[in-house]
Amino acid sequence: MTISMNKDIDTSSATPLQVVPINRPDAAALTDASRATSRKSRVLILPTTDGLSFERVKNIVYLEAAGNYTTVYFVNGRKVVVCKTLSDVENMLPDRAFVRIHRSHSIHLRYILKYVRGKGGHVVMHEGAQLPVASGQRDAFLAAIHAYFR
Repeated sequence: MTISMNKDIDTSSATPLQVVPINRPDAAALTDASRATSRKSRVLILPTTDGLSFERVKNIVYLEAAGNYTTVYFVNGRKVVVCKTLSDVENMLPDRAFVRIHRSHSIHLRYILKYVRGKGGHVVMHEGAQLPVASGQRDAFLAAIHAYFR
């Protein structure tokens, strides 16, 4: 069956249209796929409240947990709230460049300006952000620094 809205068009040789379903992955499937490809492409697909945000890993300074949400802070001062836990976002990142320093913070080792000793101490990040280092995470943090800067 061929339908024509314009009577001046010859439809005798027209073929009917076929409707082919398109499989559209949902946001969860895209973020699962980004885990597998993030190490290669260095771009993360982050689910936000508005949709999806495509971000370069090299521009991430640190992550901050807030319940089931994570705020991602960038070099240019911008921040994006992600609809994932800190642990979920960490699983999408390259293992070597990021380290958990506190139950609420994970940092990109590239952007550490200073580590100040104390009970656990704290780090001063790019643009002056000061983040606490948990005493239970200090040894793993220092080992990660030594491995990263070798």
